Amino acid sequence: MKILIVDDVKEYVDSLARALSSDFEIVKANSLEEAKAKMDETIDLVLADVRLSEEDFSNRDGILLLGWVKEKFPQVPVIMVSAYRDFDSAVDALNLGAAYYLKKPINLRELRELVNTTLEGKQK
Repeated sequence: MKILIVDDVKEYVDSLARALSSDFEIVKANSLEEAKAKMDETIDLVLADVRLSEEDFSNRDGILLLGWVKEKFPQVPVIMVSAYRDFDSAVDALNLGAAYYLKKPINLRELRELVNTTLEGKQK
């Protein structure tokens, strides 16, 4: 199974990749454009941050990515994550079809379990 991890903080992507790489093939992206370029029919799940620019507090490129993925690859579950308490982005993400919306920092053991559960549900 292949997971696309998208976050503007390279170290965070690398950390999640290390935590999940024993069970999954990992593809990394640090921007909306890079994620779109790497997204294809071989990706089984997307794990994306809501804000893909720490300098721009209004940035919601992760939500844009979610909408794009759901349009182009509707069968691919998307788990959204955010370090910010932004009720509107959580509502938007869930309304656009996000499988889950998680608050950073993420417990890696729980994330692994959630990814497995989400992928098992996709296979049914």
